[in-house]
Amino acid sequence: MRKFLLPLAVFAFTVATVVAGPAVAQDESDLSRIGQMNLKELAALVGAVTQSVGRDTLKLQPAAQRSDCAELTRASNSFALGYRLLAEARGSLQGKPAKDIAALQTHIVQSRVITFAARVRAEEWFSRLCASFAMPADKANQPRYAKPVKLQTAEFTQAVIEARQAAEANLTLAVAAGIGKRCPEVISAMQSIQLFVPYLEKLSKDVAKRPEALGPRASRRGLEVARGQLINAGNKLYRELGIGCRAKPPVEAEAPAEGTPAPAQ
Repeated sequence: MRKFLLPLAVFAFTVATVVAGPAVAQDESDLSRIGQMNLKELAALVGAVTQSVGRDTLKLQPAAQRSDCAELTRASNSFALGYRLLAEARGSLQGKPAKDIAALQTHIVQSRVITFAARVRAEEWFSRLCASFAMPADKANQPRYAKPVKLQTAEFTQAVIEARQAAEANLTLAVAAGIGKRCPEVISAMQSIQLFVPYLEKLSKDVAKRPEALGPRASRRGLEVARGQLINAGNKLYRELGIGCRAKPPVEAEAPAEGTPAPAQ
């Protein structure tokens, strides 16, 4: 199995290639390098993963339309790798001062929600189109073309919990922007809400098919309430400050369409 023998800063930026290009299986020593990164390197890693998820998401619908099961396999494994990299990045923040990590922590959680949505979409298409697919011999032994592991109920539960956390973080940003009345923060908060609301809607629809994933901490009703709160917060910001800041009017977007890229924060 290939090892990364790169400086940490370089490793952070090469993750974009690892995830967006042919995904490479990583062992525990590769992933443990994330724990040695400083906050700047972690932020670069999270940004690279998020952007890579967006690029691979763009490829999903065309791959499905041409029944390209090899590409759907690669994308599924790429999303799973990105999701785990984000988890490792989040874990590496433990023990660091809260004031130093708050913004990055929010970015990680929101990116995981977006990546989870991509994983679900890829799995839906793979299950629909590729149930009897046999990987060509020239790809069969490559880790990036291994049969994707199915999402587990516990992962849906965790995704709901994290979506609520990300929604609360967005609300906090919106409140702070309203108090501060500074246009860059107002516009940023509105954009973040507009980007994130569709993913709450999609996750709500996904877990509606999996009631076993729901519980006291993972409530579908909670997702719907959070979505409504974010829409109201975005509208309020626009009415009170957005026009003066020349922000775009809020749009109550529906769930991400198939093939819609995950937004990079």
